[in-house]
Amino acid sequence: MRSSGYLSFFTTLVLLSGCNAGEPVMVYESRNAQQCETTGITPADSAAKLAAENIEVTETHCGRRTGVAYPAACGMGTGTILIHQIAETDLVTARNIGFQEVSELIDLDAATGYEFVDCEDK
Repeated sequence: MRSSGYLSFFTTLVLLSGCNAGEPVMVYESRNAQQCETTGITPADSAAKLAAENIEVTETHCGRRTGVAYPAACGMGTGTILIHQIAETDLVTARNIGFQEVSELIDLDAATGYEFVDCEDK
């Protein structure tokens, strides 16, 4: 009887271990905003791309790349990005549809990175 208790306990542990989605990671994509023209894609549309691949988004933020110069001219890029928190286990799928980890934006030697900013929807 006692061994069946251990087996039941072990089976429960194995099943529960499958529920662990891993550590959260932050991924981003360009907002594709253009000066004087558009604020780019919305945070909701960006999150929907991930959801379409069955990736759960637990947080969404707007951001901006730092340490990168963008010429002030209509039609030029702005450096704005959309940042989402997802499970680390979904990172490969997110990369396959065009997202990257925000940690890749950080280069201490080049003084580049990112910052969170208020979202603009026009």
